[in-house]
Amino acid sequence: MALSRQTWLTCLFLVAALAFYAYGVVSAERIPFELEAVALPLDFMVGIPAAFYLVVVRPRRLSLLCVIPVIWVGYALSVVALGSPDAGILPMLLAVLVPVELGIAAREMLCMVRTFKGAKAQSADPLVWLSATTRYLVRKETPARMMAAELGVWYYALLSWRKRPCAGAGERAFSYHSAGGYLNMMLGPALAFPVEVVAVHLLLAQWSVMATTIATLLSIYAAVWLAGDARARVLRPVVLSPDDLRIECGIQMEAIVSVSDVAGVSGHEPQDLDGADKLNYGTFYRANVWVLFERPVKARTLMGARRVRAIGLSLDDPRAFVDALSNAAGCDRG
Repeated sequence: MALSRQTWLTCLFLVAALAFYAYGVVSAERIPFELEAVALPLDFMVGIPAAFYLVVVRPRRLSLLCVIPVIWVGYALSVVALGSPDAGILPMLLAVLVPVELGIAAREMLCMVRTFKGAKAQSADPLVWLSATTRYLVRKETPARMMAAELGVWYYALLSWRKRPCAGAGERAFSYHSAGGYLNMMLGPALAFPVEVVAVHLLLAQWSVMATTIATLLSIYAAVWLAGDARARVLRPVVLSPDDLRIECGIQMEAIVSVSDVAGVSGHEPQDLDGADKLNYGTFYRANVWVLFERPVKARTLMGARRVRAIGLSLDDPRAFVDALSNAAGCDRG
Protein backbone atom coordinates (compact mmCIF):
# COMPACT_ATOMS: atom_id res chain seq x y z
CA MET A 1 0.00 0.00 0.00
CA ALA A 2 1.43 3.37 -1.05
CA LEU A 3 2.15 5.80 1.75
CA SER A 4 0.73 9.32 1.55
CA ARG A 5 2.93 12.41 1.27
CA GLN A 6 2.02 13.40 4.83
CA THR A 7 3.06 9.97 6.12
CA TRP A 8 6.42 10.26 4.37
CA LEU A 9 6.95 13.71 5.88
CA THR A 10 6.12 12.39 9.32
CA CYS A 11 8.54 9.48 8.96
CA LEU A 12 11.30 11.75 7.67
CA PHE A 13 10.76 14.17 10.55
CA LEU A 14 10.90 11.40 13.15
CA VAL A 15 14.12 10.00 11.65
CA ALA A 16 15.66 13.48 11.49
CA ALA A 17 14.61 14.26 15.07
CA LEU A 18 16.09 10.98 16.39
CA ALA A 19 19.31 11.64 14.47
CA PHE A 20 19.50 15.17 15.88
CA TYR A 21 18.86 13.90 19.41
CA ALA A 22 21.59 11.27 19.04
CA TYR A 23 24.06 13.75 17.54
CA GLY A 24 23.40 16.26 20.30
CA VAL A 25 24.00 13.72 23.06
CA VAL A 26 27.09 12.14 21.45
CA SER A 27 28.77 15.42 20.51
CA ALA A 28 28.06 17.14 23.84
CA GLU A 29 31.63 16.67 25.08
CA ARG A 30 33.09 18.45 22.00
CA ILE A 31 30.97 21.61 22.33
CA PRO A 32 31.91 24.42 24.77
CA PHE A 33 29.81 23.96 27.87
CA GLU A 34 28.61 27.58 27.92
CA LEU A 35 27.19 27.22 24.40
CA GLU A 36 25.94 23.69 24.95
CA ALA A 37 24.09 24.61 28.18
CA VAL A 38 22.00 27.13 26.26
CA ALA A 39 21.67 25.78 22.72
CA LEU A 40 21.02 22.11 23.49
CA PRO A 41 18.01 22.57 25.83
CA LEU A 42 16.51 25.13 23.45
CA ASP A 43 16.86 22.76 20.51
CA PHE A 44 15.65 19.67 22.40
CA MET A 45 12.81 21.25 24.40
CA VAL A 46 11.62 24.05 22.10
CA GLY A 47 12.90 23.61 18.55
CA ILE A 48 12.10 19.95 17.97
CA PRO A 49 8.69 20.06 19.76
CA ALA A 50 7.77 23.13 17.69
CA ALA A 51 8.78 21.32 14.48
CA PHE A 52 6.83 18.25 15.65
CA TYR A 53 3.74 20.43 16.05
CA LEU A 54 4.13 22.00 12.60
CA VAL A 55 4.98 18.78 10.71
CA VAL A 56 2.91 16.15 12.53
CA VAL A 57 0.31 17.53 14.93
CA ARG A 58 -1.11 20.47 13.00
CA PRO A 59 -1.52 18.80 9.56
CA ARG A 60 -3.21 15.79 11.15
CA ARG A 61 -5.27 17.94 13.53
CA LEU A 62 -4.05 15.94 16.51
CA SER A 63 -4.42 17.07 20.09
CA LEU A 64 -1.82 19.47 21.46
CA LEU A 65 -1.28 16.91 24.21
CA CYS A 66 0.84 15.00 21.69
CA VAL A 67 3.53 17.69 21.93
CA ILE A 68 4.04 17.32 25.69
CA PRO A 69 5.80 13.90 25.57
CA VAL A 70 8.19 15.28 22.93
CA ILE A 71 9.11 18.13 25.28
CA TRP A 72 9.82 15.71 28.12
CA VAL A 73 11.93 13.46 25.90
CA GLY A 74 13.95 16.54 25.02
CA TYR A 75 14.28 17.41 28.70
CA ALA A 76 15.48 13.90 29.62
CA LEU A 77 18.08 13.89 26.84
CA SER A 78 19.21 17.39 27.83
CA VAL A 79 19.83 16.15 31.37
CA VAL A 80 21.81 13.20 30.00
CA ALA A 81 23.89 15.42 27.72
CA LEU A 82 24.55 18.14 30.32
CA GLY A 83 25.01 15.72 33.21
CA SER A 84 22.65 17.47 35.64
CA PRO A 85 19.05 18.75 35.76
CA ASP A 86 20.42 22.03 37.17
CA ALA A 87 22.88 22.68 34.35
CA GLY A 88 22.65 25.71 32.07
CA ILE A 89 19.20 27.10 31.36
CA LEU A 90 17.41 23.81 32.12
CA PRO A 91 15.83 25.00 35.42
CA MET A 92 14.65 28.29 33.87
CA LEU A 93 13.37 26.56 30.72
CA LEU A 94 11.54 23.98 32.78
CA ALA A 95 9.95 26.71 34.92
CA VAL A 96 8.63 28.36 31.75
CA LEU A 97 7.46 25.22 29.94
CA VAL A 98 5.65 23.51 32.85
CA PRO A 99 2.96 26.24 33.09
CA VAL A 100 2.62 26.12 29.30
CA GLU A 101 2.10 22.36 29.43
CA LEU A 102 -0.43 22.68 32.25
CA GLY A 103 -2.28 25.29 30.19
CA ILE A 104 -2.34 22.97 27.17
CA ALA A 105 -3.56 20.06 29.31
CA ALA A 106 -6.29 22.20 30.91
CA ARG A 107 -7.47 23.47 27.51
CA GLU A 108 -7.61 20.00 25.99
CA MET A 109 -9.40 18.58 29.03
CA LEU A 110 -12.07 21.29 28.76
CA CYS A 111 -12.49 20.50 25.05
CA MET A 112 -12.84 16.79 25.78
CA VAL A 113 -15.40 17.48 28.53
CA ARG A 114 -17.44 19.61 26.12
CA THR A 115 -17.21 16.89 23.47
CA PHE A 116 -18.31 14.26 26.01
CA LYS A 117 -21.28 16.35 27.17
CA GLY A 118 -22.31 17.09 23.59
CA ALA A 119 -22.27 13.39 22.69
CA LYS A 120 -24.15 12.52 25.89
CA ALA A 121 -26.88 15.02 25.03
CA GLN A 122 -27.37 13.41 21.61
CA SER A 123 -27.24 9.72 22.55
CA ALA A 124 -28.05 7.44 25.48
CA ASP A 125 -25.28 5.01 24.48
CA PRO A 126 -22.13 5.33 26.67
CA LEU A 127 -19.92 3.97 23.90
CA VAL A 128 -21.02 6.86 21.68
CA TRP A 129 -19.94 9.32 24.40
CA LEU A 130 -16.57 7.62 24.80
CA SER A 131 -15.99 7.24 21.04
CA ALA A 132 -16.65 10.93 20.43
CA THR A 133 -14.23 11.89 23.20
CA THR A 134 -11.43 9.57 22.09
CA ARG A 135 -11.94 10.61 18.47
CA TYR A 136 -11.31 14.21 19.49
CA LEU A 137 -8.09 13.06 21.12
CA VAL A 138 -6.62 10.92 18.32
CA ARG A 139 -8.70 11.95 15.24
CA LYS A 140 -8.62 8.42 13.80
CA GLU A 141 -11.57 6.03 13.76
CA THR A 142 -9.81 2.76 14.58
CA PRO A 143 -7.60 3.86 17.51
CA ALA A 144 -10.44 6.01 18.85
CA ARG A 145 -12.82 3.05 18.84
CA MET A 146 -10.21 0.79 20.46
CA MET A 147 -9.63 3.36 23.21
CA ALA A 148 -13.39 3.77 23.66
CA ALA A 149 -13.80 0.00 23.93
CA GLU A 150 -11.16 -0.20 26.66
CA LEU A 151 -12.83 2.60 28.61
CA GLY A 152 -16.25 1.09 27.90
CA VAL A 153 -15.23 -2.23 29.40
CA TRP A 154 -14.46 -0.56 32.72
CA TYR A 155 -17.65 1.49 32.56
CA TYR A 156 -19.88 -1.52 31.91
CA ALA A 157 -18.06 -3.73 34.41
CA LEU A 158 -18.07 -1.22 37.28
CA LEU A 159 -20.60 1.57 36.74
CA SER A 160 -23.51 0.19 34.72
CA TRP A 161 -25.32 -2.10 37.12
CA ARG A 162 -28.27 0.26 37.62
CA LYS A 163 -28.63 1.11 33.93
CA ARG A 164 -31.25 -0.20 31.56
CA PRO A 165 -30.92 -1.25 27.90
CA CYS A 166 -30.63 1.60 25.39
CA ALA A 167 -33.99 1.79 23.59
CA GLY A 168 -36.11 4.89 23.17
CA ALA A 169 -39.79 5.54 22.61
CA GLY A 170 -41.12 3.89 19.48
CA GLU A 171 -38.17 1.52 19.31
CA ARG A 172 -38.25 -2.24 19.77
CA ALA A 173 -35.29 -3.97 21.42
CA PHE A 174 -34.16 -7.54 20.74
CA SER A 175 -31.79 -9.07 23.28
CA TYR A 176 -28.99 -11.48 22.45
CA HIS A 177 -27.09 -11.98 25.71
CA SER A 178 -28.60 -15.41 26.42
CA ALA A 179 -28.56 -16.81 22.89
CA GLY A 180 -26.38 -19.83 22.30
CA GLY A 181 -25.69 -20.21 26.01
CA TYR A 182 -23.51 -17.09 26.16
CA LEU A 183 -24.32 -16.17 29.77
CA ASN A 184 -23.89 -19.77 30.89
CA MET A 185 -20.50 -19.79 29.17
CA MET A 186 -19.53 -16.60 31.02
CA LEU A 187 -20.67 -18.07 34.34
CA GLY A 188 -17.98 -20.76 34.20
CA PRO A 189 -15.00 -18.38 33.98
CA ALA A 190 -16.65 -16.07 36.51
CA LEU A 191 -16.75 -18.89 39.08
CA ALA A 192 -13.27 -20.16 38.19
CA PHE A 193 -11.45 -16.82 38.16
CA PRO A 194 -11.27 -16.24 41.95
CA VAL A 195 -9.92 -19.75 42.56
CA GLU A 196 -7.51 -19.51 39.64
CA VAL A 197 -6.19 -16.08 40.66
CA VAL A 198 -5.51 -17.21 44.23
CA ALA A 199 -3.89 -20.50 43.11
CA VAL A 200 -1.66 -18.84 40.50
CA HIS A 201 -0.76 -16.07 42.94
CA LEU A 202 0.35 -18.55 45.62
CA LEU A 203 2.28 -20.65 43.09
CA LEU A 204 4.16 -17.77 41.47
CA ALA A 205 4.82 -16.04 44.81
CA GLN A 206 7.39 -18.76 45.58
CA TRP A 207 9.31 -17.86 42.43
CA SER A 208 9.03 -14.15 41.59
CA VAL A 209 7.19 -11.19 43.10
CA MET A 210 7.21 -9.42 39.73
CA ALA A 211 5.73 -12.42 37.88
CA THR A 212 3.11 -12.79 40.62
CA THR A 213 2.06 -9.17 40.33
CA ILE A 214 1.88 -9.27 36.52
CA ALA A 215 -0.12 -12.52 36.47
CA THR A 216 -2.57 -11.24 39.08
CA LEU A 217 -3.11 -7.94 37.28
CA LEU A 218 -3.63 -9.72 33.95
CA SER A 219 -6.17 -12.06 35.55
CA ILE A 220 -8.07 -9.13 37.05
CA TYR A 221 -7.99 -7.33 33.71
CA ALA A 222 -9.34 -10.42 31.91
CA ALA A 223 -12.13 -10.72 34.48
CA VAL A 224 -13.07 -7.06 34.00
CA TRP A 225 -13.08 -7.53 30.21
CA LEU A 226 -15.41 -10.54 30.41
CA ALA A 227 -17.75 -8.81 32.87
CA GLY A 228 -17.76 -5.57 30.87
CA ASP A 229 -18.48 -7.24 27.55
CA ALA A 230 -21.21 -9.42 29.09
CA ARG A 231 -22.85 -6.37 30.67
CA ALA A 232 -22.57 -4.42 27.39
CA ARG A 233 -24.41 -7.24 25.64
CA VAL A 234 -27.29 -6.77 28.05
CA LEU A 235 -27.40 -2.96 27.78
CA ARG A 236 -26.80 -2.67 24.02
CA PRO A 237 -29.51 -4.76 22.34
CA VAL A 238 -30.39 -4.82 18.67
CA VAL A 239 -32.91 -1.98 18.24
CA LEU A 240 -35.48 -1.53 15.48
CA SER A 241 -37.13 1.87 14.97
CA PRO A 242 -39.53 2.91 12.21
CA ASP A 243 -36.62 4.29 10.18
CA ASP A 244 -33.40 2.66 11.39
CA LEU A 245 -31.96 -0.65 12.50
CA ARG A 246 -29.21 -0.49 15.13
CA ILE A 247 -27.21 -3.72 15.20
CA GLU A 248 -24.86 -4.13 18.14
CA CYS A 249 -22.82 -6.87 19.75
CA GLY A 250 -21.55 -5.76 23.16
CA ILE A 251 -18.57 -3.45 22.75
CA GLN A 252 -17.31 -5.39 19.74
CA MET A 253 -19.48 -4.24 16.85
CA GLU A 254 -22.00 -1.58 15.85
CA ALA A 255 -23.87 -0.84 12.63
CA ILE A 256 -26.66 1.69 12.14
CA VAL A 257 -28.51 1.27 8.84
CA SER A 258 -31.69 2.56 7.29
CA VAL A 259 -34.58 0.11 7.26
CA SER A 260 -34.98 0.90 3.55
CA ASP A 261 -31.52 -0.59 2.93
CA VAL A 262 -32.54 -4.00 4.29
CA ALA A 263 -32.92 -6.46 1.43
CA GLY A 264 -33.91 -9.49 3.47
CA VAL A 265 -33.69 -11.32 6.77
CA SER A 266 -33.12 -15.02 7.16
CA GLY A 267 -32.26 -17.71 9.63
CA HIS A 268 -29.64 -19.13 7.27
CA GLU A 269 -26.25 -17.84 6.20
CA PRO A 270 -26.29 -16.47 2.63
CA GLN A 271 -24.16 -18.71 0.44
CA ASP A 272 -24.05 -16.40 -2.59
CA LEU A 273 -21.83 -13.81 -0.85
CA ASP A 274 -18.08 -13.89 -0.40
CA GLY A 275 -16.66 -14.17 3.10
CA ALA A 276 -15.43 -10.56 2.95
CA ASP A 277 -19.03 -9.40 2.41
CA LYS A 278 -20.30 -11.11 5.55
CA LEU A 279 -19.80 -10.32 9.23
CA ASN A 280 -20.66 -13.14 11.61
CA TYR A 281 -21.18 -12.09 15.24
CA GLY A 282 -23.22 -15.09 16.26
CA THR A 283 -22.33 -16.89 19.48
CA PHE A 284 -19.53 -19.32 18.60
CA TYR A 285 -20.05 -18.07 15.00
CA ARG A 286 -23.40 -19.86 14.88
CA ALA A 287 -25.76 -17.03 13.95
CA ASN A 288 -29.49 -17.74 14.04
CA VAL A 289 -30.39 -14.54 12.13
CA TRP A 290 -28.78 -12.99 9.05
CA VAL A 291 -29.67 -9.48 7.87
CA LEU A 292 -28.97 -8.79 4.18
CA PHE A 293 -28.60 -5.31 2.70
CA GLU A 294 -29.28 -3.76 -0.69
CA ARG A 295 -25.80 -2.19 -0.73
CA PRO A 296 -22.66 -2.47 1.44
CA VAL A 297 -23.20 -0.87 4.85
CA LYS A 298 -20.63 0.36 7.34
CA ALA A 299 -20.04 -1.77 10.44
CA ARG A 300 -17.67 -0.52 13.14
CA THR A 301 -15.63 -3.20 14.87
CA LEU A 302 -12.73 -3.16 17.30
CA MET A 303 -10.33 -3.53 14.39
CA GLY A 304 -11.82 -0.73 12.31
CA ALA A 305 -14.74 -0.12 9.98
CA ARG A 306 -15.85 -2.61 7.34
CA ARG A 307 -18.43 -2.49 4.58
CA VAL A 308 -20.48 -5.65 4.36
CA ARG A 309 -23.61 -6.95 2.66
CA ALA A 310 -24.77 -9.24 5.47
CA ILE A 311 -24.45 -9.41 9.26
CA GLY A 312 -25.09 -12.54 11.32
CA LEU A 313 -26.36 -12.45 14.91
CA SER A 314 -27.50 -14.78 17.65
CA LEU A 315 -30.74 -13.39 19.09
CA ASP A 316 -32.77 -14.65 22.02
CA ASP A 317 -35.99 -14.48 19.96
CA PRO A 318 -34.95 -14.75 16.30
CA ARG A 319 -38.46 -15.42 14.99
CA ALA A 320 -39.87 -12.21 16.52
CA PHE A 321 -36.98 -10.24 15.02
CA VAL A 322 -37.45 -11.77 11.56
CA ASP A 323 -41.17 -10.96 11.62
CA ALA A 324 -40.68 -7.40 12.90
CA LEU A 325 -37.88 -6.50 10.48
CA SER A 326 -39.49 -8.06 7.42
CA ASN A 327 -42.73 -6.20 8.15
CA ALA A 328 -40.91 -2.88 8.72
CA ALA A 329 -38.70 -3.18 5.62
CA GLY A 330 -41.21 -4.95 3.41
CA CYS A 331 -38.54 -7.51 2.54
CA ASP A 332 -38.38 -11.27 2.11
CA ARG A 333 -37.87 -13.54 5.09
CA GLY A 334 -35.93 -16.77 4.92
